[in-house]
Amino acid sequence: MHRRAAVITQRTLVPPRSRLTILGPPGLRCGDAEPELGTPQQQAVLMLLLSRSGSFVRVGELIDGLWGDRAPATGEAIIRTYISRLRRVLAEHGLGSAIRSQSGGYMLDPSLFALDADEFTRLVETARQERANGDVPGAAKHLRAALDLWTGTALAGVPGEAAEGERVRLERLKLIATQELLQLRVEMGEHAEVVAEVPLLIQLNRLEEPLYEIQLLALYRSGRRAEALEVYRMVYDLLGTELGVSPGPRLRAIHEKILRADDEFVPALRAVAPVAGRPAGAAPDRAVGSWFVGRDTERAAFAAMLGRRRDDGLVVFFLCGHAGIGKSTLLRRYADDATAAGRTVWHLHGLTTVELRERLDQLAAGLTAASAGPVVLVDSFERHGDLEPWLRDEYLRTLPADSIVVVAGRAGPSAGWITDPAWSGSIVVRRLDALGAAESAALVEARGVDPGFVPSIVDFAAGNPFVLSLAAEVGRSMSATGQPSRREAVRFVVDTVLDTLIGAVPSAQHRRALHVCAHARYTTEDLLRVAVPDGDAAELFDWLRVQPYVETPGHGLDINGVLREALEAHLRWRDPVGYERMHRRIRDYTMNTLLRDATDPRASAAVLRTISHLRRHGGVTNRYVSATGEPDVRATGVTPADHDELVALARETCGELTASSVRFWLNRRPGGFYVLRCADSGRLRAFMSWLTVREPAPEELDADPVTADVWHDVARRNLPPGAHFGIARHLICPALESKPNPITDVFLARVMRRWVHEPGLAASYLVIADPQLWAPLMDYLGHYELSCSAPAYPYAIFGHDWIADPPSSWQDRHLADELWAPRRPDLFRRTAG
Repeated sequence: MHRRAAVITQRTLVPPRSRLTILGPPGLRCGDAEPELGTPQQQAVLMLLLSRSGSFVRVGELIDGLWGDRAPATGEAIIRTYISRLRRVLAEHGLGSAIRSQSGGYMLDPSLFALDADEFTRLVETARQERANGDVPGAAKHLRAALDLWTGTALAGVPGEAAEGERVRLERLKLIATQELLQLRVEMGEHAEVVAEVPLLIQLNRLEEPLYEIQLLALYRSGRRAEALEVYRMVYDLLGTELGVSPGPRLRAIHEKILRADDEFVPALRAVAPVAGRPAGAAPDRAVGSWFVGRDTERAAFAAMLGRRRDDGLVVFFLCGHAGIGKSTLLRRYADDATAAGRTVWHLHGLTTVELRERLDQLAAGLTAASAGPVVLVDSFERHGDLEPWLRDEYLRTLPADSIVVVAGRAGPSAGWITDPAWSGSIVVRRLDALGAAESAALVEARGVDPGFVPSIVDFAAGNPFVLSLAAEVGRSMSATGQPSRREAVRFVVDTVLDTLIGAVPSAQHRRALHVCAHARYTTEDLLRVAVPDGDAAELFDWLRVQPYVETPGHGLDINGVLREALEAHLRWRDPVGYERMHRRIRDYTMNTLLRDATDPRASAAVLRTISHLRRHGGVTNRYVSATGEPDVRATGVTPADHDELVALARETCGELTASSVRFWLNRRPGGFYVLRCADSGRLRAFMSWLTVREPAPEELDADPVTADVWHDVARRNLPPGAHFGIARHLICPALESKPNPITDVFLARVMRRWVHEPGLAASYLVIADPQLWAPLMDYLGHYELSCSAPAYPYAIFGHDWIADPPSSWQDRHLADELWAPRRPDLFRRTAG
């Protein structure tokens, strides 16, 4: 089929109404119809004719191309049958003359069809011409369009030696185009993205030196020189072991320049011509295109700055966020917006600190008194902390008054900016948050991902644009080539996410501290002391708290979003024994220390959320525990003056029967009541009661049917000497029956604290006014429902025997689910429709 290549470059392309596709499973489109091309063998015959378009192909050649030496005796008859069927299909769509016969051979008329491979070649050639002319963004645009034509492996499913030869040729052309696009992206400053994507291509093409050249350049230009040198050492060993050769001269030259830390990368990549409106020394830009989604608020803020008058003064815009959140992409959009507004743009990225200062000095030297203020975009400023005093105190003061400076980095302005009165009113800070679900889905869909993969990618990435893009590209590869396998793809994405967003850590103890912070709901020094016993808890805590991806809520440190899931997945498959040991340590500390010591409402709500978080994969507890908000209440005891108020709330919430029991037990055991009042106003918000009983008095059995039903259940077993049972008799909260809230969190935590830590507790009971709502949680917690003596009563009683199922075994009740339950939706797990 190699003769087709010459035809492709020579033909003048006139778009016909029928289109053949071979850059994936073969297909034919005739107008709005997509005729079936028949069996794979029949498709192979059509592809053989296509490869020789405009020439007659003898039947013997078709037989050889389809079967080779294994041709059946009836091969000629089979070929003629295939030709007849193909003619019939084509004739049904007005293409009856497409296949002509002559002297024992057949010819396909090429003028009747457009071919996706023709378009691919045309786009690639256009990209090469644009690159030769210095138009790097234009070249990248056409290469992307060329690669977007591919829907899978070329000629997927078509058998025969001829088809295999053509498939290899086309796939090689695709790989070359992919490499050229990666090189262009490195030129345009997309170092981090290329670093993340190229390892997957290397896995599929282990001996392809140009891919390693790209990887080394991208790593070095991302400031990861040591990793680039390590990759070269690996390639050197690989080529020596597999082929008995050393790296080629181009790869060696790049390695030598990295060793010398050269500023230039010749013979790496071609220089880029200046873009109109941008100084020649500034870094090139590219249009973000249709893959850019969201960030409307940040773009509006930047647009407002572009509209400022000269006498409004210089403004410094800090764009903050952790790695992968989209700062670099947004800067490129800012560059486009500023250029469209007629402003001069200095977009500086991928530079060392020395290079950045030199470039800024060069650009400023070209300004005159009449120059309009430039738009200065500085990326990855966390790498250039040494420049901050010079930039703040000297350099920026020399720029025209209408200049706009955007500083993108993982942290916001330092105290030096904030406390300097000269910068008062001139600093704007925007922290980039994760994309929303709809924006995430739009970004993934824009990359042409299998729709079945989209929900799992969006769920896993948690709004991180880098991870969304990475997973989308891997998903595209899986759909197109069937490689890598789902397991390998997940591990590749997880490893790349950790390498890119976290990078190297100081020690194994620091790595374990990261895993603890991802696994627990809140991480404190005390927890680190328990979960990483061989580490310095104070030092580990201090290290964690300054990491840009670690959040600092009120109860400790937290890692959320995609890093939480990536760290979890990484440890589960890499060290399952260590993962279980860590989980047990965290859970035991939570249940046996935090729960025991949690007495005030805020601590009680926090510990219940931690317990729910550790059990989140069981699929039950998260439905009954609130995720956010603080219980803005204070706990108080009960005085006689409070009785009428509590009774009134019980009557309003649960009715007269409950109000009567509240009054009875307030008079009999006021110390069993726990009251929550508004922290500011003192207004009654909720209350509960816990009754500790060894043997109820007759008047208690007569006055309260619940106590009578519980005592009937207790009487079925013999209480050990000195043991007692407990009843969570009243849980009075107006919102209790509607949805989880911080107050119900407090109640559940206090009840659970009784279950686990009350000495001598032989059995416990919980009275619920809405059993239909709460029954799933009770079942999950190992509680059975009692048969009440009066079915008409508006409550249900749930009990647990702590002698038969003590707290130690009860805590392990759902251990397997806590550890190994599937995480849904799993990354790259297809979902229907």
